[in-house]
Amino acid sequence: MKVGVISPYPEFTNLVREISHEMDVPVIVKEGALQRGLSAANLMIEKENVSVIIARGATADLLENKLKIPIIKITVNNFDLLKTFQTAKQTSSQIVFIDHYENYSLYDIPFIEKLYSVNIELKQYHDEKEIADIMQEMKQQGQHKVIVGTAHCMERTAKKLELSCFIIKSTKEVMIEALHRAFETARLYEREKLRQIHLQTIISHAFDGVIATDVQGNISVFNNVASDLLDIKSQELIGRELKKIHHPKLKKLYGDGSEVRKKISSFGNQRYVVNRIPLEGESIVITFQETNKVMEQDSQLRRNLHNRRFYAKYTFKDILYQSAEMEQVIELARFYSKTDKSVLITGESGTGKELFAQSIHNESNRNKGPFVAINCAALPKDLLESELFGYEDGAFTGAKKGGKPGLFEMAHEGTLFLDEIGELPIDLQARLLRVLQEREVMRIGGEKIIPINVRIISATNKDLKASIKDNTFREDLYFRLNILRVIIPSLRERKEDLYVLVNHFLQKNGEVDYLYDEEFLLFIKNYDWPGNVRELENVIERMTTVGKVSKDMKKVLLDHPIGTINQVDNNLKVKEKGSIELTLGTLEEMENQIIHHFQKSYQGNKQEMADKLGLSRTTLWKKIKKLDIL
Repeated sequence: MKVGVISPYPEFTNLVREISHEMDVPVIVKEGALQRGLSAANLMIEKENVSVIIARGATADLLENKLKIPIIKITVNNFDLLKTFQTAKQTSSQIVFIDHYENYSLYDIPFIEKLYSVNIELKQYHDEKEIADIMQEMKQQGQHKVIVGTAHCMERTAKKLELSCFIIKSTKEVMIEALHRAFETARLYEREKLRQIHLQTIISHAFDGVIATDVQGNISVFNNVASDLLDIKSQELIGRELKKIHHPKLKKLYGDGSEVRKKISSFGNQRYVVNRIPLEGESIVITFQETNKVMEQDSQLRRNLHNRRFYAKYTFKDILYQSAEMEQVIELARFYSKTDKSVLITGESGTGKELFAQSIHNESNRNKGPFVAINCAALPKDLLESELFGYEDGAFTGAKKGGKPGLFEMAHEGTLFLDEIGELPIDLQARLLRVLQEREVMRIGGEKIIPINVRIISATNKDLKASIKDNTFREDLYFRLNILRVIIPSLRERKEDLYVLVNHFLQKNGEVDYLYDEEFLLFIKNYDWPGNVRELENVIERMTTVGKVSKDMKKVLLDHPIGTINQVDNNLKVKEKGSIELTLGTLEEMENQIIHHFQKSYQGNKQEMADKLGLSRTTLWKKIKKLDIL
């Protein structure tokens, strides 16, 4: 922010520099009047980047007409005028007052004549040449009148012509006041200039064509989009009156100048959505955009809204723990985050496998890309295949018109999380293996090979090695997925984390009194939580919903009311070979005990279990899934 001063004479220059030093403000001073003052002002703007210029009298008037920055004008006040006339009277009572024509009404000449008993002849000028002509004429006529003037050039000319001349000087107080006004104006000017730059940038980069006029109807804004759409250069139109321009598209946009919103206008083969808003006077704002661009943006917006679900919201900071076991697992997962290799996350149901998958993604170099998750057990085989690999138009009955990209394509440059990978059908495993090996995918019914760059994170609560023995999982796919391994311990293996989790879930449900209930804390500690963190959260929500309950009632609120898996083991006593002892309960609870016993006895071999129980393998698997005793 810089202030410039056009000084009319050396004494004025010295005064400005003195005041600038006292006020400790930077001021750039150049001497000159009228045209010479204008030249000096242009140099100040170009070389010094001044925001405001202070000038006196007629020079200030000239600068206001020629320059686009604010001008602070110092006017000659009556006190300065009287003081100068009093000094001139001592030389002669015949005075010629030479002043700019615009100041004619500022002074009361008859009053001054009467006050000082002098005769004052007023001579007016427009420029320096007229000043020289007036004084030259006085010399030729041999007039011995004294000259009083406002322009410093009069003093130089008077010396050459040997005429007596007195220049009206400005006081220090006037100059101080002018500097204060100049710096305040400069601040406001810079602020407004920045606002205009911001506004112009916004308008120039808007998606719509924008045309605006001032109150006289002259074009003041014609942005780049409007220039491109109408094929007219903005510099050819700025400053011209809009309604008088004979251009077919502009005339159609302007119409009758009335207000319209979202009107469709056709220009040949092109159609535009037009908004026209009249403002004060002849001012009007017109915005317009090609209809196909509007539809394209709408389509893009819909796609973006659809894809917003493809992001990971959790990080390692969201994992609550205080046990050394979890700290080691998280530290290992952080190391894995820095690579692009496949990660297999294993752990019981409810331990937070997807939480780890999202955290790994968010700490990786792919965190700006999508995080796409799919549960391989949640969809039928045919639907799962189309979701993973996508399909082309007409690939099968019910296929979406135009086809659909698969999750591998959607996860490009990001991460694909395959939850419950152990449930992936065996024939899809072969196709998945090929995608992982070749890093390319082909849609169902398609012929085009689509290259992909995707990191795979998979998760399971199954023993995949046992599945390999059962021929339900491919060994080559297992080794492709299991390059990096994260094993999440169960909650019963890290009971140090119980209290930090309980505290979080209680506060989440607006309850803290349980933290001081010793019976509740003992109950929490003694239960093994077979459903892990998910079960713990559910039980806390149930307890905070029903309030304080008895010990027996607490057991009812558990996901496994008869007790933990370990407690079930204590109640499964072998009386003799081929028989077991059960704790009485509901039919479902006792079935749970039986199936769990066979799980241990046959080491997870579901075919042998099914044969022994007289069930089909599919029925047995459904019961295992339903009872959630994996």
